[in-house]
Amino acid sequence: MAHPARGIALSVLALVLALAPPATAQFSPPSGGPNRGAAARGAARLVATPQPQTIALEGAIDADAYVVGPGDVFMISVGGSVALQEPATVSADGLLVVTGVGTFRAAERRLSEVRADVLAGLRREYVRPEVGVALAVPRLFYVHVSGAVPLPGRHLVSALGRVDDALGIATKDPDVGFNPLQPQSARDLARYDVPPTRRIERRPALRNVRVVNRDGRERRVDLARYFATGDTRFNPTLDDGDAIVLPEFDPDREGVFVDGAVDRPGTYDWRPGDTALDLLAVTAGDEIDGRIRAVRRTRRGAGGSAESVEVPLAEAASLDIQPRDGLYAIPADPDAGQAGVVGEGVRYPGTYPIVAGQTSLVALVEMAGGLSPDALVRGAYLERRARAEAQETVDDRALDFSRRLTSRGLDTTATDLGDLSGLSLVGRRYYAQEARRTPRLAVDLGAALRGGPGVTLQDGDRLVVPRDLGTVRVFGQVGQSGYVAYQDGQRAGAYVRSAGGLGPAATETYVVDAATGRFTAGAETVVQPGDAVFVGREATSDNPAYESLAIQERQIERQDARDRRQARYQLIQTTIAAIGTLLTALVVVNTLTDGN
Repeated sequence: MAHPARGIALSVLALVLALAPPATAQFSPPSGGPNRGAAARGAARLVATPQPQTIALEGAIDADAYVVGPGDVFMISVGGSVALQEPATVSADGLLVVTGVGTFRAAERRLSEVRADVLAGLRREYVRPEVGVALAVPRLFYVHVSGAVPLPGRHLVSALGRVDDALGIATKDPDVGFNPLQPQSARDLARYDVPPTRRIERRPALRNVRVVNRDGRERRVDLARYFATGDTRFNPTLDDGDAIVLPEFDPDREGVFVDGAVDRPGTYDWRPGDTALDLLAVTAGDEIDGRIRAVRRTRRGAGGSAESVEVPLAEAASLDIQPRDGLYAIPADPDAGQAGVVGEGVRYPGTYPIVAGQTSLVALVEMAGGLSPDALVRGAYLERRARAEAQETVDDRALDFSRRLTSRGLDTTATDLGDLSGLSLVGRRYYAQEARRTPRLAVDLGAALRGGPGVTLQDGDRLVVPRDLGTVRVFGQVGQSGYVAYQDGQRAGAYVRSAGGLGPAATETYVVDAATGRFTAGAETVVQPGDAVFVGREATSDNPAYESLAIQERQIERQDARDRRQARYQLIQTTIAAIGTLLTALVVVNTLTDGN
């Protein structure tokens, strides 16, 4: 039974609180045992309540899973209708000191265990009032990030932070701010569907992120699978002082190539114990039933030959994977696909289902509601993406496993720059830039709509149908770059004059054909609807990259000219010497003849 003095003390305390600003009231009782007097309790001091910092949460913290550490801020409450609150922070040595109640061991213990101990101490001290213990502000602590990140070192994370948070922080420079050329999250560190850009030989191994605890325990995290599935088991939370290492891997020696009916084909880093199902989860997500019928594994055998094994999807979990294997996901419906239509030249742009190799270009336009009245039909084109890896149609027995295949056999524009001996340095740079763009498939939409030869679509195709603006874009070295009203039969030079004439560094005038993208030189070229007029320029100092190339080109031209002059001089000298020798020989012969 509670002591009568306690009830009187609590009444006095409630009166004090009623006179004080309740929004900022906080309780910090003086030291003393459970038998201290009611007057001492009534003399509790009031202090301002600190405003806890805002930390983004994924939901309510699981008290049975959260591990308490130094820096965690607890809120201790005592009272009924008007609770008295006091913050208590876990000290650097892992202790939680609750004024007037006691000291509790808190670090490296579950939140539920610490809360139970503190509640027991409060209930021993306060019999009738309600008491409570809550984690108010999770702590911040340092982790150590190293490996294939732009900013290795020690970084501050929340106690609720996960592996990708630490890697994301290690990819940002707070002094520079946003940099579009710099990864902004851990997911941006690796693009498995394109050749590596940060370093030619190696790529970040997101499937083998190492997390080492202070006690030496190590976990291997498959962060790529988390990105594909959202399963937090593959992106665990961090502990104080963890060391996160993002290793690198050589795609040619340590990678596994995945292709077929997956969303993210490419070369992935191999994990010990990998199965075909693991790779499908990374590249296609968890929802693969109904999409994939079977998987085929291709492995290099003795003597460099390829050995293939095909199993149904139900057995993918038992199909082991080794480095340098190739995995192909066989679709349940091999002809299913989709194609997109963009541009204001159709009524309903969007993505539509197709049957690969059967659905025609005209059928796609009809699914998009047909052409709009102002469609620029001659300017329509079809984008067909060529993968940077081998297609399924390539004979596995002919694969050279010593190197990774590229699009050379699939795209005729994949030509070494050294083969383009007829291009200047500036021209080579321009070619390299243009060759990387999405290939355009030559189509004549107008002829197809009139019943002429059509084009069948492939999965991933995109038809672009622009709107006829009734203008011609004139840009480059002209007085006023911009759009000029189209006039039937007008020549390029007239549009240049309408745009302010040639600029001071102008060179050649070109007409860019809207249908083919072809450049036709000459100011007398007739401009068609949708075409553009471009005026070239000499390289000047406001374009350092092209100026440097132009300087090199001029130096090479001057050197070539000097070499040609030197060659001509040497040829003349040689010719004169030969003629002199010949004349001398003739004189000698004549002299000998006359002497006889």
